[in-house]
Amino acid sequence: MPYTALSDLLARGSDLPLTGDQEEAIAALIDYLDDPSPYTVYLLRGYAGTGKTYLLRWITEAAIASGLQVELMASTGRAAKVLAAATGRRAATIHRTIYRASSQMQEEGGTFQLASSSPERRPTLYIVDEASMISGSSGEYSPFGSGNLLDDLLAYVFGSEGSRLLLVGDTAQLPPVGMELSEALDPEVLSGRYGLTVYGAELRQVVRQRQGGILHNATALRDLIEEYSDSEPEDYLPIHLETEDWRGIYPVEPGEFFEDLEEAYQRYGREETLVICPSNRLTLECNQAIRGELLYYEEQLVPGERLIVARNNYHYTRLRDHSDFIANGEVIELRRVLRYWHEYELDFADALVYLPDRDEQLEVRLLVSALPAPSPQRSAEQRQELFDRISADYAHISSVVERRRAIRRDKFWGALEVKYAYAVTAHKAQGGQWRCVFVDMSLAGRYLPLDRSMARWIYTALTRATSRVYLLGFVPELVD
Repeated sequence: MPYTALSDLLARGSDLPLTGDQEEAIAALIDYLDDPSPYTVYLLRGYAGTGKTYLLRWITEAAIASGLQVELMASTGRAAKVLAAATGRRAATIHRTIYRASSQMQEEGGTFQLASSSPERRPTLYIVDEASMISGSSGEYSPFGSGNLLDDLLAYVFGSEGSRLLLVGDTAQLPPVGMELSEALDPEVLSGRYGLTVYGAELRQVVRQRQGGILHNATALRDLIEEYSDSEPEDYLPIHLETEDWRGIYPVEPGEFFEDLEEAYQRYGREETLVICPSNRLTLECNQAIRGELLYYEEQLVPGERLIVARNNYHYTRLRDHSDFIANGEVIELRRVLRYWHEYELDFADALVYLPDRDEQLEVRLLVSALPAPSPQRSAEQRQELFDRISADYAHISSVVERRRAIRRDKFWGALEVKYAYAVTAHKAQGGQWRCVFVDMSLAGRYLPLDRSMARWIYTALTRATSRVYLLGFVPELVD
């Protein structure tokens, strides 16, 4: 069997002492690798601070040393960057790995097809981090494969004989938008719906030597979520965060926000500082306040601006790697505004932008009118209205197919929808890490229910930070 050498390496033990949970996880992984059955999967579920990252690095190094082909994937570009830094190996998004643009996509914005997985391909160990973010079918149209990312991931992995799949994630984090659970980390879903034999382990024991306030409170929230796991989703949870006598987590009054944020920008840099808000409307208000009252920006776009993509964009696919697209949630940095446009009753700008997750610079057209809108992205009705207006400019093309192709190539139709990225929602932040995070409840703290979803939201927000968290505007009942 191709995995025997890896099993032997893992059985010899780690250079560092393991916790009991980690030892059980490795024992279960060896059992998984030794199982000759073709349709098996391994789940490594672990909470913040329990040593998932160390195990991933060790497993990856051992797999490569044993001669195996290893593919590292994550749900977002930033998560892939974090995974690459943790393992010292190249990592890519799931979409970039398993999909390829069809010839139609390259020409006019069609579909992404599941990449062919040749039966002759070498047995590969696929490791997917942040698997809690993998969604099933959303019920909405998707240009990717079957429209169900979990279906397509499994089809890709098991399309070649002998491949193995490790799904890694944290079940205390938020599930995908609109879903009650993270299906990719649920053994019942994987065995019941897909007929897979499921191996796995759960890491619970915190291993970080100096447990600071962030990890202490994240662990307490994790325990609370577990304690109330059988309750109704809307039931009250006694959420309480401890900051007194703990380093790294600090309550902040709204009047102190800009002073502390400016200090964080100076200490950690804007790229390593983030504000997380509980809704898109509050995110917009927070971004406007930061730009106007702290940064003193008057123009809608300023060089150095950090923006976040609000909708998947496929317009630039044919100009780049045919497997790629600019993804919803991807952060870009504005380098220079080249030209402003006002067309179709909307504002646009041609700009030079930098994509830090890819270390790539690109000239794009931005939909400036999307910046001040309170919704997370433009509605179907608004997009249809723009499509109809652009279509009128191509009415002279008699062929419906050729006219539609021309519209798909149109730079105004292909403009990037973006928002300001100084403050984002927890779902947008998920998968990434920043040195300093402000968790902002100042405009909503007294009106949001203290239920399981809120506990997951706070847990997800806290665990985005690696050094410091500020709790902004938390009501006294939530913080000591």
